[in-house]
Amino acid sequence: MKLQHKAWALVLFVVAIGVGSAMLGTRHLVGQSFDRLESERAVREGERARRVLLQQLQALAASARDYAYWADTVQFLAGTRPNFVDENFDAENLGYLRVAEVLIFDSRGQAHATVAREGEDALREVSADRVAALRELAMTVVATGDAKHVLRTLRVKDGQLELIVVSAVHDPDDESGRVHGTIMMVRHFDAQELTGLTEVLMTPTRLSFDAAAASGEDTYVVPVDAGNDELYAVLKDHRGQPVAALVLTLDRQLQQKAQELTWQGMGLAGLAGLLGSALLVWLLDRLILTRLQRLHSDVQRITAQGPMLAAAASSEGNDELAHLGDGINRLLTRVRDDVAAQQEARDRQEALQLQLMQSQKTEALGRFTSGIAHDFNNSLAAIGGWVRLADEDLDPQHASHEALQQALKATRYANGLMRQLLAFSRQSVPKLEPLQVCRLIEESRSLLSSGLLRECELVVNCPPQVVWAMADLTQMQQVLVNLIMNAVDAMGGRGTIELEVERVVLPSSDPASGLGTAGTLPAGAYIRFSVKDQGPGIPEEHVSRVFDPFFTTKGVGKGTGLGLSVAQGIMARHGGAIGLTTAPGAGTTFHLHLPEALPPVAEAPDQGNEGKSGARQLLFAEDDPSVRHAWATLLERQGWAVTTARDGEEAWTLFQSGPSRFDLVVTDLAMPRLDGASLAQRIRATQSPPPIILMSGNVSAEDAELLTRTDFVAVLHKPVEIDRLNRAMLAAVGQSEEPATSLECSSGQETVTV
Repeated sequence: MKLQHKAWALVLFVVAIGVGSAMLGTRHLVGQSFDRLESERAVREGERARRVLLQQLQALAASARDYAYWADTVQFLAGTRPNFVDENFDAENLGYLRVAEVLIFDSRGQAHATVAREGEDALREVSADRVAALRELAMTVVATGDAKHVLRTLRVKDGQLELIVVSAVHDPDDESGRVHGTIMMVRHFDAQELTGLTEVLMTPTRLSFDAAAASGEDTYVVPVDAGNDELYAVLKDHRGQPVAALVLTLDRQLQQKAQELTWQGMGLAGLAGLLGSALLVWLLDRLILTRLQRLHSDVQRITAQGPMLAAAASSEGNDELAHLGDGINRLLTRVRDDVAAQQEARDRQEALQLQLMQSQKTEALGRFTSGIAHDFNNSLAAIGGWVRLADEDLDPQHASHEALQQALKATRYANGLMRQLLAFSRQSVPKLEPLQVCRLIEESRSLLSSGLLRECELVVNCPPQVVWAMADLTQMQQVLVNLIMNAVDAMGGRGTIELEVERVVLPSSDPASGLGTAGTLPAGAYIRFSVKDQGPGIPEEHVSRVFDPFFTTKGVGKGTGLGLSVAQGIMARHGGAIGLTTAPGAGTTFHLHLPEALPPVAEAPDQGNEGKSGARQLLFAEDDPSVRHAWATLLERQGWAVTTARDGEEAWTLFQSGPSRFDLVVTDLAMPRLDGASLAQRIRATQSPPPIILMSGNVSAEDAELLTRTDFVAVLHKPVEIDRLNRAMLAAVGQSEEPATSLECSSGQETVTV
């Protein structure tokens, strides 16, 4: 048989088999898909109906829990508030809560009060039989011994579904968790409630009490007629026993439409298959088959011989097959030409991958540091508070006084290290302040042990007339240490490193100023730090790239290429510049220029609470007990009358008990139950709110932007000096009518003005 006839027969056979299989498969898959959709729809509708009903039970539980956690309820059970029921459970309030019955039991199961609503305005007591029937649920809650236990259940009584919630009554200020009794609320799921549920579900709905456990499943469908099904969503009580079922009427239009579409699709597929097979046979025979076989032979030859050795493929005519042959030939040429380029690209990719790995390590360090910053700074705040208390309790001449001062200095240094690590996790604004140059150099030298310097000698020349610069101590330590360590590496660990400090006035014509690669600075007085090594110098082709991120000439594992780029960013945020001068064989000198600062003005003695009779009232919210105890004691010694709270909810409760008695609120940010930002919003919503100060162990730049939109007068980063905190508190109290508009405070490395 000719190839032509074989092709015809093969195409027709394959198309027939394919179209027939597709038609049958389509029918089967579409039918299954719509059956699954119908089943999933039934389950989804049943779960939605059950969820909507249980949401009412959840809302009722929230109402019962609010009364159960109220001190007035405990007082009523103790007999000291006899009017509690009349004040809180009148007909209007029960109607608003949609509650039919309220029962209050003590811990022995004795009913202290029962209220049932009749009609719109009438109230009555719950019958003794009814109380006895419900006492079992109350004692179930008491038996758990859990002060926060809430029992939610469903019952059927006289052919009507009841939603019942029982909550344990306890004193919120009693840490022992004693259960004083229970409060029970009952809602009747009557015809009006069922009508509301039907409107929410937008599906005809009824209740069934006979078919609840008919199938043993939580959700099942019962066919009714050709056009409708009934969906049963079983409702269970707290023991998992079925009590009723929500019955939803579902239409079957989806299945009918599926069958119609299946037959239409099968018919169209069959017709398209016939027409397509005829056309395909003609095209294969007329235009493609012969030439395709020839081209296929060429491709097989190229495949066998390899693209680097095979001859070109044949190309005839001026159509797609001819273009395909030309394309194969061009591809062969391209492959041969690109081998060298691909190898070079592979080498560059490997180098870039190594740089990316270093970058990811740095990012991981930043995220890890940011994650532990809050707990770490809380610990530093507690340590600093207790050390400060011990120092104040000792005589200044005591032998341990100097040791305690060194401990306080160590906590400040640890806070600086944390701020330095946080610089890797976000672009932060430096905390600029007048800084003694000699102090900066000495504290930087203390970070460089003899092991880090190896066999190098560090020679410092700092004239006495060079005194103050405007800088952030921690960030400048990072820059100086990085430059000195680079000098150690450049000299192979042997030689002399010179650190020279001098005062200069810019603009300067000195070619050794090192401004050539750092740009120009505004005219003025600057402090210049020059770090000079005796290494081989930087090659001319590398000078323009030394400040590029990830550029390094060190071996693998010895450098990330980030040190100088980070140093350049720090200097730019200080309003200064970094530059260099170098020559082959003559070493390299890096120059740092910082704006000169005037000596800080000595602060006047803090007047504290002079001029006001009595101590100022302070509400202090802090979840860390060590920080709360230590700082409360320190603030009391500063003349404040401190009321402490363990979290935002307790602080809000204390504030509500007497909002006019607090002159100031100081709160932590991250606290359980209610955070500092939410507490501030609640307080600011009251009449004549006091000023609020926030203290936190880790406030990011994003958090700082959020907090500036609230009514905090200050945002302080822990640990904070007690004198600075006291000044901020006194400044806030001095303008308690409205939030401060110019008070600056530290947030990590951020300076937030609110």
